[in-house]
Order: sequence, then C-alpha cells, then structure tokens
Amino acid sequence: MKVAIMGAGIGGLALAQGLRKAGTEVAVYERDPSPQYRKQGYRIHISPVGEEALAAMLPAAVRRRVIATATHAGDLVAGFDAQLNEQFQQVFPVAGPDAVTSVDRYAFRRALMTGLDDVLRFGKQFTSYAETADGVEISFADGTSATADVLVGADGVGSGVRRQLVPELEVTDIGVRCIYGKVPLTDAVRKVAPAAFLRGFCFASDGAGLGTAFGPVMFREPPAEYGDYLMAVLTGTNAVLGASDEELFAMHPADLWAIVTRSVAEWHPAIRALIAAGEPAAAFPITLRTCVTVPTWTSSRVTMLGDAVHPMTPAAGAGANTALWDSARLTRALTSGEDLATYQQDVVANGQQIVTESLHNAERLFNVSIPV
Repeated sequence: MKVAIMGAGIGGLALAQGLRKAGTEVAVYERDPSPQYRKQGYRIHISPVGEEALAAMLPAAVRRRVIATATHAGDLVAGFDAQLNEQFQQVFPVAGPDAVTSVDRYAFRRALMTGLDDVLRFGKQFTSYAETADGVEISFADGTSATADVLVGADGVGSGVRRQLVPELEVTDIGVRCIYGKVPLTDAVRKVAPAAFLRGFCFASDGAGLGTAFGPVMFREPPAEYGDYLMAVLTGTNAVLGASDEELFAMHPADLWAIVTRSVAEWHPAIRALIAAGEPAAAFPITLRTCVTVPTWTSSRVTMLGDAVHPMTPAAGAGANTALWDSARLTRALTSGEDLATYQQDVVANGQQIVTESLHNAERLFNVSIPV
C-alpha cells in the first residue's frame, strides 16, 4: 500500500511516522516552501491522549527526539481578571522526566520530521484528486501529479481535500481574533512575571471580551534559533481590538504588538511589563474557526484527520491531541487492513464530542455567542 498525506502538520507527520514504522510506503505533501514558513501558534499542550498516541506511533529514535526537545512540564492552569485577582486554579501532578506534556510547535514539528527527509515534499499545493479503479490520482498547483492507494487529508482547517470530499461542510468563524507573541524569558522577565505564569497556562480577562493568555515554554533542549520564552496571546473581536480583518492581517508585526500593548494599558503592571518585554517581530494574527457538526463521508480511498475533518476552537486545549488520536487510529486501520469506514465512524464520534465541548468553552472564555 502507498499512502499520500496532504499536510505536514502535527497529525500528518505523526501518521507518516506510524506508517513508516509499520513498513507502509508513504509520501507527505506540504504546500509551504519549508518547515520554517508557517506560523500557527507557539505552545501546545499535550494531554495523556496525545502522549499515548505518540507512544503508539513513533519509532524509538523519533520518540527520544520528541522527549528531548519538549518543554519542562507545568502543573497549573489558572484564570485571573485584568488586575490579576485569581478567578480559578487547577493544579496537576508533576509529570515524570520523560513525560511530554507541552511542546513548542516548531521544535515539535522538526522532531516529528526526524527520518522523513526522503518522503517530505515541500512546495506542493494540492488542487484536486480523482478516484480510479486502481487508487487515487492527485494534482498539484505546479502542474505535477502523484498516485497513491489512499489519500489522507491532514491539511488543516482550510483543507482542500475536505472541500472536495465533503463540500457541504460549513466552517464557522466565531468572530474572535488572536494576536500571538513571544516574551523571551530573560532574568528581568522572570523577576516580573507572576509565579503562576511560569508554572503553567494562565488566562486573564477584563470581562468585556478582551483576554490575554500566557504559557511558559522552557526547553529541555532548545532549538538553535531561540531559547526559553513566555507565549503571550491577545484575544478579542475586531471591534474590541479596534481593527478590521483587512487591517489586522495586513499589519506589520510591530503594529500588531502595538495593539496588544494598547489593549492592556490599564491592566495590572506585571502584565503590562511582560507585554513591554515582548518581541514585536514575533507577532501574528489568526482567526478562530470551528465546525459545529463533524461531517460524515463515504470513500474507501480518501479520508481525513485533525482540523481537516473537525476544526475546533482552542478553548478545550484539545485540537492537537485529537489530531494525534486520529493519526494513531488511522495508523491502526491502514496497517491492519481494516475498512476505512470504521475509522471514519470512530473519528467522527470522538471528534464531535470534543468539538461540542470546545464550542461551550469558547462561549464562556471569549464572551461570544456561537450559532449552532
């Protein structure tokens, strides 16, 4: 069997590792020109679901690389108001030395690419596929094509594979925009940062639709490009942020960071100090999108995983972990000769539960109403 994977994100790379480990021929096609190109966020929480999936799929050498490049485990999730009055706190048991509970997205993807140089194809923009009696013919924007026995859409919320496979699926813009940034963890920043911000994921809100999230990224082994940092994210609607999408997505990173600085001007001095210490050049915006109903489909040769099939908000902290669960489940299906229909039933049922939880959480967290 030959499997073609559209998308070199977390789910697609993990699937490729699982299939290679089982001896299945695989090729991964990514539209971006290089691994460094895309900005999709910084810190990712890895739950026991994600850890279990990684352990099932990754070859030993890749697993060791993921562990080595992961970040030190945190033990806290907490919420605050704009003046740092605590609203809630949840403490977790400290994970073991080999546990992977949080990662830097860039370092994680590079670790998942270990040993895949011969199957990764960058600069390949998917345009369409055609199912034939012998397999699937895949066409790319550069005029080239490829064939496979199975095509997997792992190409994210804007999936081209999904647009052809289930064109009726509606992806909802929940109206919230995020401006991501990084605050290098210098000695000065460590002194001013609230203790909770260095222990785990913390969210602060003004109660009127504006929020900030902070998450520590302290490496076991940092990448060559940068060291420890605090992820900082501003969330709000266009009206709250004071910029339309046309303005927001055309802005220079420094101007985006100026919006963050202006937005927290009346907040607690520690939050203002952290934002002032941020790297303006690291800022970028994203739109939060979700499905409401996870789609079903019928194909024995084309399937999907992750945000391609069940896009969700980050409010459940489960997007990456659900993609990893999908990848492990699909690895079992493809390497055991199982009918893809059973995989698809499982991924839809599991994904729907998490999408619904994420929707409810997003309404409370971001102070928005999402039509269902």
